Amino acid sequence: MNKNYRGRSIISWAALCLIMTSCSSENMELSRARGYSKQSGVMYEEAVGKYRDLIARNKDDRTLRFELGFLYYTNGRFQEAIEEFKHVPAPQAKKLSAIAQFKIGNYADALEIFRKEPSLDDEYLFYYGLTSERLNLFDKALEAYQKVQSPDFRAAAQERIGVIEKKNSRSNIKDVDPRISEMLAGAPKAEAYPQAGAFILYADEKTEVTPSNTEVTALHYLVKILNERGKEKFSEIHVDYDSTDEKVDLEYARTIKPDGSVVEVGSRHIRDVSKYLNFPLYSNARVFIISFPEITEGASIEYKLKIHRNQLINKKDFITGYPVQSSEPVINATFSLSVPKDKKVNLKILNEPYNSFNARLEPVIEEKGEARIYRWDFKDVPQILPESNMPPYVEINPTILVSSFQSWQEIYEWWWPLAKDKIKADDAIRQKVSELTHGIKEDAAKMAVLYNFCAQNIRYVAVEYGDAGYEPHKAEDIFRNKYGDCKDQAILLVTLLKEAGFSAWPLLIATTDYFNLNNDFPAVLFNHCIAAVQAKDSVVFLDPTAETCSFGDLPPGDQDRNIFLVKEDGYTIMRTPFYPPEHNRLQNDVRIRVGADEGIGVEKAIVTHGFYDQSERYWLLYTPPQLVREAIEERIQDISIGAQLVNYTVKNMEALGTPVELRYAFRGPEYFTAAGNLRIMPQLASMDTSLAAKDARTYPIYFNALNTQDTTFVIEIPEGFSAKYIPQGIEEDSPWLKVLVEYKREGNKIKFRQKVDSKRKVISQGEYADFKAFLEHLAKKIKQRIVLETKP
Repeated sequence: MNKNYRGRSIISWAALCLIMTSCSSENMELSRARGYSKQSGVMYEEAVGKYRDLIARNKDDRTLRFELGFLYYTNGRFQEAIEEFKHVPAPQAKKLSAIAQFKIGNYADALEIFRKEPSLDDEYLFYYGLTSERLNLFDKALEAYQKVQSPDFRAAAQERIGVIEKKNSRSNIKDVDPRISEMLAGAPKAEAYPQAGAFILYADEKTEVTPSNTEVTALHYLVKILNERGKEKFSEIHVDYDSTDEKVDLEYARTIKPDGSVVEVGSRHIRDVSKYLNFPLYSNARVFIISFPEITEGASIEYKLKIHRNQLINKKDFITGYPVQSSEPVINATFSLSVPKDKKVNLKILNEPYNSFNARLEPVIEEKGEARIYRWDFKDVPQILPESNMPPYVEINPTILVSSFQSWQEIYEWWWPLAKDKIKADDAIRQKVSELTHGIKEDAAKMAVLYNFCAQNIRYVAVEYGDAGYEPHKAEDIFRNKYGDCKDQAILLVTLLKEAGFSAWPLLIATTDYFNLNNDFPAVLFNHCIAAVQAKDSVVFLDPTAETCSFGDLPPGDQDRNIFLVKEDGYTIMRTPFYPPEHNRLQNDVRIRVGADEGIGVEKAIVTHGFYDQSERYWLLYTPPQLVREAIEERIQDISIGAQLVNYTVKNMEALGTPVELRYAFRGPEYFTAAGNLRIMPQLASMDTSLAAKDARTYPIYFNALNTQDTTFVIEIPEGFSAKYIPQGIEEDSPWLKVLVEYKREGNKIKFRQKVDSKRKVISQGEYADFKAFLEHLAKKIKQRIVLETKP
């Protein structure tokens, strides 16, 4: 035993000595390499210093400047090289300066140099082509590449030409991809789907979440174009992404003509651009655009790409969603999600009652290696055909949601650290708060003036929450730049309110066109961020992105939504208010004086509240006065043919919190319809029955808000006219509407009032028949007119 042990020990020590000798040798080489590297760095800096000293003594020595610029250039310090080359008129300096501009991404500056200088050599031509490509000048790029002849650059130039032109010798889809050819051959006839603009013949979406917490989504689509509607919808494909953590890799894209010939999509048909070009704070929000060439009716498009995400939302969790239906029929579709087996996920199925086509919404689950794969397959999914006043798609489209978040506390612990350090006032913000609130004693008035400032003076950049990341910018940056997206405006408003001594917080919200928060399904499914402030015993919700919305009000899209309110010590899930009808009131008061010649003088006042006030204020603020005048001139023709506007005035247009008032006066040559000695007045009461036009509905009738419309007329009749017929009043109440119509005769005046209150946000398909009957019955009852009689 001892002998064997000693033998093994001798062998181990021998091997160890061999390893140590090898390591020692490598370490010595590495040490020398590091020494040379350090020496080269020192020598480089010494060379730069010497050149600078020589240039200081010989300022006009262009040779020295070129050599220093070249030294910078070869060491990758391109900006310094450009500064030196500016002093050297030699063509070689111009060339290197242009290439340096390209390398640091200043493509426009590079192009300016390339255009001015003659073609020097093939390296110059090659970079001229690359620069032209970056600026979508593909013909200019091809022209440059085609001139390249030297072996050093010709192969690369030819490769770029191939990328731009994307020519393929296999010209028919049967040769390129027999499987796709079979799908096209088996496509349904257009007659089978008369409402369709295109068929989505194949939609394959695969999302893989890796053990290293990255994510890859692969998309493969085949769409057949049927008509002009399909051409309009699918001639371009837009893929939004966040360049901070994501990149888009296109494997291929092509147009397949009706005869099967293939037109490959080259780089000249691809753009990768900023969604918000004029707002540098959001330059990471980008869109990858594929423009398909030679689209005709009967052609098809096919594309395959991947979206790589190098970091999950909070570095470990993800969310994804899959709406089953589309605006076009889906013939075949597959959605799969692969996650590590140890990553727990939650699934939520939305809108199952609308799954009339019996799609299987539960996944098939399998395990493969260390991954768990969830898979859904769909066939012959009908398109969504829009109806007037239908609910948002997110409420009627069967949808699969997946989230790896296990609690709302996890979401709080991720998001609050992103926001809390941004809520800080600098001296400029403190000064502005002091200036705005000076002399104001009431808390509500202070809150309102701070909200008004943020809503009216900070320009809103309509970046949906998450599009440009989840982390807000600092309040001081938004205040200084005077623009921001929703999360940035909310952070600034919270900062202003806190500086004034109030308790205020940001909150995340999904507006009505996005998935509402579910208490039992923690997920970052928000598309908006607003603010809240504590006012006595209640919380006031504030959306500073809605620049015409008054303090204490909310846009309809923010109402009746579950929200995630983030405080210093935790989160709260609350619900925003849904305002009663009288909150959203439209008041029309019309006074008409009829002359002896039956011409009229009219004064009209329109006073708005709630969402009516928001939209009226917006229209008046952003419409040129001449166009406002012309719009009024068009309206008054409905009252009197040939009417002439006398004047109009607007009050409170910029005074948030005070209802907008639009008043105008006009004259008209006629008003009545003559029938012998009878005069028939235009119908004063009205009821829109367009919502009841269909015999049956696929989807409910949906209203963003409840409202009240209150209209009064006072009509002064001249001597010689008597009332032959005045309709009876109407008072109707139903589950959906409350309607009051009144007619009164007081001396030479006829007074009319119609008041309609909406009572329900949603009218279901089941009650539609009763609603239709009520509306049509009511419309017939109010379809009456006042009849006057003149003395013979």
